[in-house]
Amino acid sequence: MHIEEALIHSCKKNDAKAQKRLYMLLLPYLRAIVNRYLRDTSYEKDALQESFVKIFKTMNSFDQQKGELKSWAVRITINTCLNLNKRLIGQPTEALESAEYVQPTESKAQAVDRKGILLKVLKDMPPDYSAVFNLFVIDGYDHQEIAEILSIEPALSRKRLSRARVWLRWNEPTINPSSMAKKK
Repeated sequence: MHIEEALIHSCKKNDAKAQKRLYMLLLPYLRAIVNRYLRDTSYEKDALQESFVKIFKTMNSFDQQKGELKSWAVRITINTCLNLNKRLIGQPTEALESAEYVQPTESKAQAVDRKGILLKVLKDMPPDYSAVFNLFVIDGYDHQEIAEILSIEPALSRKRLSRARVWLRWNEPTINPSSMAKKK
């Protein structure tokens, strides 16, 4: 998605029509980001509103020479979600619990929507691991960038990613497909 320079310029001048247009362009993408990062999706609207307020308030600090507006807005949204998670549920430091590995059946793998699995797994994963996994695997940040975003050391980011992968191996097969079926 390429956002026109004229639209960005109009948004910087607080043009309400331009802001609404930018909002409509970014909303679907940022909603997906919020759903991945927010631990409690009942706060989706709050996270989106807070993100857009930050985006429009700091629009003048956006520099097109440094990158795309979409990437800049995504970073604001990720930080908003991470901060909202901290405010709502704190930062629990759950230890990895050992779990018995059960080989998934073929019918279970076919019955469940992969996107739904990912969202369910990310919601169930310990928050420290989920944040690093999202940033590294899905959004493509490196460990130095993750360390800056989460205010941790790069080594801790690598450790949490490793533990997230172990957690996934232990917990993915226990997903109940019937609990993830779309409600009609």
